[in-house]
Amino acid sequence: MTMIWPAFMVGIALTIQKWGDWYGSLGFNRPMVAGTIVGILLGHPAEGITIGAALELVYLGSISLGGVMPQDFGMGAVFGTAFGILLSSKTSVAIALSLPISMLGTLVYQLFKIWATALVPRFETHLKEHNIKKFNRLWQIQRAVYLLMWFLMGFIGIAAGTSAIKSLVNAIPKPVMSSLTVAAGMLPAVGIALLMITLWNNKLAPWFFLGFAIVSVFKGTMIEVAFIGVCIAVLVGISDLSKNKQKPSTPEGGSSESSVEEDFFND
Repeated sequence: MTMIWPAFMVGIALTIQKWGDWYGSLGFNRPMVAGTIVGILLGHPAEGITIGAALELVYLGSISLGGVMPQDFGMGAVFGTAFGILLSSKTSVAIALSLPISMLGTLVYQLFKIWATALVPRFETHLKEHNIKKFNRLWQIQRAVYLLMWFLMGFIGIAAGTSAIKSLVNAIPKPVMSSLTVAAGMLPAVGIALLMITLWNNKLAPWFFLGFAIVSVFKGTMIEVAFIGVCIAVLVGISDLSKNKQKPSTPEGGSSESSVEEDFFND
């Protein structure tokens, strides 16, 4: 009985996170947000923020494009944070538990998509018949099934799995636990590297090495780096605005199409 209430809270947290996904990209699936929600609902907001921040670095380079979801990092963050808080474990254990759960979340979502896709002909039939009431009813059923599915995942996963997970964590030998700690320290670097693959270019490289030097050489904190980064971003923005104002206007006889095309490629 002692785990029923925490399991209920984790189910609610996962439902809130998936509700944000249902209504659009509200950012609820980011580990920093999902971990904070779990921490608040379990009564440990500080731990939730700390674990969520660590998981955010791990999944920093993971994004969902269209219907492709490489990892369900929202679900991984919810369960990783919950296990980290409920088991009073290190962040490394939360990260180690989060990764396989995020892969499981992808499988569950794909199963839901198969069922939701099977409903498309019924939606089309209701539209052809101009039966908006049945269309809305079917839509509400689909949404309810989606949210209930994730609530049950969160509830059952904690209610049935915490004892087993706790026994497993306690049975892990110290050398293996040390290895997990080392791996947990490396995974944020992998997340940052994945993000840099899409962003890296010659213009951004100096700023990256500047941030690295501030932390590594001058022993600056993340807050100091963020403050300097904001100042640089403002200066770059002001410079770009002044350059745009100085651009000559399109000649009267010039082609507006060529001008639009030029701006597109310049961006």
